[in-house]
Amino acid sequence: MNAERFTDLAGQMMRSALDSWRGGNRLFAVLHAGMGSEFCLKAVLCHHDPLLISAHGDRALRFHVLGFAGEKGVRPLEQARTIGMAEAFRDAEVVMQGRMPVTLDAFTPVMEARNGIAHLAHHNPATAEHVVSTALQVAEAVRKELDTPAADFWKGYARAFHDLSKIAAMPATPKVGMEQAAEDLAQAEAEEAARAAMDAAKSTAATAVDALARIPLWGDALGNDEAARHALNVAHRSVVSATLHTTSMRAQRAAANLLKSYGYLPMARDSEVSASDAVAVKTLVASSVEGAFKDALSAELEFTLSESLSDVVWRPRPYEAAGYGTYLWRWEPCPACPAWGDMYGYLEHDVCVVEECNAGVYCGEHDEGPPTTSHAQAFACPVCCLVLDTEEELEAAHMELATNYEG
Repeated sequence: MNAERFTDLAGQMMRSALDSWRGGNRLFAVLHAGMGSEFCLKAVLCHHDPLLISAHGDRALRFHVLGFAGEKGVRPLEQARTIGMAEAFRDAEVVMQGRMPVTLDAFTPVMEARNGIAHLAHHNPATAEHVVSTALQVAEAVRKELDTPAADFWKGYARAFHDLSKIAAMPATPKVGMEQAAEDLAQAEAEEAARAAMDAAKSTAATAVDALARIPLWGDALGNDEAARHALNVAHRSVVSATLHTTSMRAQRAAANLLKSYGYLPMARDSEVSASDAVAVKTLVASSVEGAFKDALSAELEFTLSESLSDVVWRPRPYEAAGYGTYLWRWEPCPACPAWGDMYGYLEHDVCVVEECNAGVYCGEHDEGPPTTSHAQAFACPVCCLVLDTEEELEAAHMELATNYEG
C-alpha cells in the first residue's frame, strides 16, 4: 500500500477504460474508470502519508506504518481497512490545496459507478461520458500532483486521453457484442435480489416477533433480555447473509454461463472474450445484486450488512501443504462491493541458500529464507460471491500476491 503501487494500478485501470471506450464498450469503460479513480485518490493520499487512507478504528495499517507491526494486538497488514471513496475524495481535495479539478457533486456519478450503479449509464450515453471524462480529469490532476510522466501513466493515450471523441475514432479490434446481454442479466438478477431481500426481511421480522413474545419475564433460559437480543441479532444476520449468498451465487453462475455462451474460454489465449471483459461482466452482475439486495432491506435490518460478518460467514485461513509450497490467504478489497474478500495463492520456494544443505530445495530450517515466487490463484468475496479463478482474471483485476509476498 504505497503511492507508487496505487499510481500504477490507477494508470492500468484508466488505460483499460480508454481501451473499452475505444472499442465501443461504454459500460466497461465506466466500470474501469470508477475503479481507476479510487486508486488515483488513494495514490495522492499515500504520497503524503499512508495513514491518510487508514479507516477509522483500523489497527492494522496504522501500526504497521508507525513501525509497531510485531507488537501484541496489532492485526496483520492484509487485514487493513482503508477509507471509502467519498472520504478519499474529500481528503484528496484537502491535500491538493485547490488543484482538484471537479467538485464532489460532479464526482458522485463516478463513485456510483465504483459502487455498482454503473449499469444505469448503459442506457444514458451522456451519463457514461460524464463518468469517464470526470474520472480522466481527476486522474490527470493526480498524475501532475505526483509528477508522474504522462508517457508512463497514459502510454499510447498520452496525447489523446482528454478527448473521448478522438479515442472513439481510433482503430480498435472488433469485440463481441456482449454488453447489452450483460446489462440485461445484471438488471434481472438485481430484481431477483430485491425480491429475495424483502422475503428475508419479512422472515426475520416474523421470527423476531415470535421469539420476543416467548421470552419469559423471569427464569429466561438465555439468561436475560440482552442475551436474547444478541442471539436474535446473530440470527437476523445469519438469515440475511445466507439469503444474499444464495442469490449472489446463482447470479455468478448465470454470469459465467453468459460468458461461455459468447465464447469465453479462460484457459485459452484465443478466447473471443478477453479476461478483462470477463472480470467486468462478473463484477457488474455481483455489484448489481449486492446493491439491490442492500437497498431493498428495511431500515431496521440494514445493519445486517453494515456490521461485521465474522460470526456468520465462514472464512478459511492459510495452511501448510507438504510438497506444494506454502499456501497463502489474505483479505483483499472486493472490486464489486464494499466488502473484503479472500484471496488465495502459494509461494514456490527455490533451492536452499545454504551450500552445505543437501535437501535440494529449501529445507525450512535456516534463519534466512530463500528467494520465492508467488502465485495468485483465486479470489472469492463472501458477500457478493464474486469469484475470479484464473491467473488471467486476477491479472486483469490487478490482484497480485507479489506485491505483498516478496522473497
